[in-house]
Amino acid sequence: MFCRVRGRLKEKGVRLLVGDLVEVVETADGEGVIENVFPRKNSLIRPPVANVDQVIALFSIKEPPLALFLLDRIILAAEVSGLEVVICFSKIDLLEAEDLNDFSRIADVYRACGYRVFFTSAVTGRGFPEIKSTLQGKICVLAGPSGAGKTTLVNKLKPGLDLLSSPVSKKSKKGRQTTREVSLIGLNGNAFIADTPGFQKLDLKGLTEESLALFFPEMQSLAGSCRFSGCLHVAEPDCAVKEALSRGKIAPWRYGHYLAFLEEIKKQKSFYR
Repeated sequence: MFCRVRGRLKEKGVRLLVGDLVEVVETADGEGVIENVFPRKNSLIRPPVANVDQVIALFSIKEPPLALFLLDRIILAAEVSGLEVVICFSKIDLLEAEDLNDFSRIADVYRACGYRVFFTSAVTGRGFPEIKSTLQGKICVLAGPSGAGKTTLVNKLKPGLDLLSSPVSKKSKKGRQTTREVSLIGLNGNAFIADTPGFQKLDLKGLTEESLALFFPEMQSLAGSCRFSGCLHVAEPDCAVKEALSRGKIAPWRYGHYLAFLEEIKKQKSFYR
């Protein structure tokens, strides 16, 4: 049904988002009028979606190469919004057996942080039953770089949908963006999935230097053991996080991403001062 927004809502500056719960009245000509927009439990700016239950961070392990920094950035943005995160590493069929151990170790790092991690293959069907189970009764948003297989995943979850997808460029090794706008797609089991354009930029507004570590589970659990209550885990003495890092309890690349985010927050603070 085609719906238009009631004029008084426009006058109030109400901006509808994909995922909004609305009251619709059917008109005599078979169209609908949105009379009311119910309060949102949450909303995202990038991508613009409302009432999300969980984020599925979808990243290919090859073609394009796995981008762990962007993955941690998406996880951070989801954590700040209070959203559950599920990590999906796609295109597992492209890996040689000897390389799988390296990616299994990466997956173990995220599992130790409390995240669910799946390996999927659109070619073999691996991981799709688990993903379907994860979606049941929820509104989920797919997040990840272009070319990771978001549209392919949606097509597999809903046969016959036939959304347009495009192969990764052999020259640049990057994906070509085929999803141009956010769309909410209904699946079996009262599940909805928001197919979104690939995105690379997520700002860290609202985060402070002191709060950043709270969104890194492996650091958050150690924060109370540091010598100083306001420890940023950089150069302070008797830092439990740095001690855990030296003992291999924290992945070096996760800590490196933490430092990069911390530096960005400092620059933002200086810019808006």
